[in-house]
Amino acid sequence: MGYRLIETDGTGLCERYGISGLLGLFLSAADLKEEQIVELLGVPQKVRTSQAQCVKNACARIAAAAENGEKVFVGGDYDADGICSTAIMKDVLDRLGIVNGYYIPDRFREGYGLRPETVRLAHGKGYTLIITVDNGVKAHEAIEEAHRLGIEIIVTDHHRIDEQPKADILVHPDFMEEEYQYLCGAGVALQISRTLIGDCPAHIAIAAVAHIGDVMELWKQTRAIVRQGTEYLDSGTVKAFSALNERKVPFDREVIGFQIAPKLNSVGRMNDISNVNTLVPFLLSKDDRTVLSYTMQLNHVNEMRKQLSADMVRQAERMMGDDPFPVICSPDFHEGICGLAAGRLARAYHRPVLIMTDTENGIKGSGRSVKGLDLYEFFQEGFPELTAFGGHSMAVGLTVQNGMLDIFRDKVHRKYEACGFCPEEESMDYIVLRRPVSLEEAEDLQRLEPFPAELAELRFAVKDPVILNISSSTGVTRFVLKNGEGTLDAVLFPYRRLPVPEKVRLIGGRLKINEWNHRRTLQLDVDLVE
Repeated sequence: MGYRLIETDGTGLCERYGISGLLGLFLSAADLKEEQIVELLGVPQKVRTSQAQCVKNACARIAAAAENGEKVFVGGDYDADGICSTAIMKDVLDRLGIVNGYYIPDRFREGYGLRPETVRLAHGKGYTLIITVDNGVKAHEAIEEAHRLGIEIIVTDHHRIDEQPKADILVHPDFMEEEYQYLCGAGVALQISRTLIGDCPAHIAIAAVAHIGDVMELWKQTRAIVRQGTEYLDSGTVKAFSALNERKVPFDREVIGFQIAPKLNSVGRMNDISNVNTLVPFLLSKDDRTVLSYTMQLNHVNEMRKQLSADMVRQAERMMGDDPFPVICSPDFHEGICGLAAGRLARAYHRPVLIMTDTENGIKGSGRSVKGLDLYEFFQEGFPELTAFGGHSMAVGLTVQNGMLDIFRDKVHRKYEACGFCPEEESMDYIVLRRPVSLEEAEDLQRLEPFPAELAELRFAVKDPVILNISSSTGVTRFVLKNGEGTLDAVLFPYRRLPVPEKVRLIGGRLKINEWNHRRTLQLDVDLVE
């Protein structure tokens, strides 16, 4: 992966908005729209409640179910967003005194979304209303079955609508006010929660984790939910998430995205040795012993997932060859890890990758793309071998008929070659620092948290740095850089696998505030040195 140096001057922004030099430089490098800068620098939005008619209709129907003593069933999904959505909706029903049940399908045996079989089971147990969370816009057969059995159905979802589902009520960001356009499934569930039971810090905290886990754009109400939700997480509002935060550091985009959400996702991916449905009571539990027990089990499953993923990536890497769009299949691959492995290889080799494995119901797998190639559009036409398909531009899941893999792979290669796509070389952006940086300025950057995608990957670099000292211990290289009248510590960790040249002409990384023994210092986490 290459890099790009951004040489810019944020003076104009500093003067216009009365902000520090470093903050002006940072925003200038991001090339944001005026309205985005105003949103970032203005008074943070509070979490509000959508007044959309679809939300009101759903809440009226749920309130009627409470009044009539009906049983309500919640149909969830097995990723972090789906789990969080299910927990929020179940808690709402519990607080309303509604007899309810929920079910998150088995990723391997049942696949994504509400199924007709699940509807029939719900009917047999006396449920008269079904609410889907983080799924449902594609559950056409299940909705039809519900209507045949006399069950009403409310679909709450945020995924792309290709064909309007014939649900009794559809709650979706497409039908809400513009500020709710970036909601994930839990964000949609949160609108129902707030309408029915008012402000609930735990639900906002759970929704914050879901939005980061589902990699939603952090603008407008989504930004407000994540910002306010992380404050509630820091105060220990949700015991489960406090327990999963092993290093006990403040919750932010990085902690949630790389520590918390992957642990939730691991259970769905490893559903052959665990049950994703157990995560709902875990998230809602207020009992310390119960939370500790669940946490130990979840950490164990996640460690197994990480080891399995590493082994699978190594095996798939050996099978890639020189294909510009590798379609890799092995019966040894774990179905739940295919997407993770494909993602790692797509990032490492900067090409789309599809990884698959043999199952009883066909050859199943997941694909990951690179910038500029819409995988969803790519697979929408010309592949009759597919018996199941879904996803979005950067990630797809699909199933190929048994015995048709070679034909399918050949079609993928021919279509990819015919489309003439050439991946752009990915590069990291580094803002060139031309003057000293103060701790106060670095602290000022924190007002932009949670960082939207446009800012999250920006780093800083120093050309021809004046290095006062270099030292190494246990593989960690520490640089002391001249920083005006003071110094700036720069730390290069061994996992970066970057050699240190005799003469350093460029050094870059993320600016961080290091806290040790009640002392705060400025530190550069080095990921570029030449």
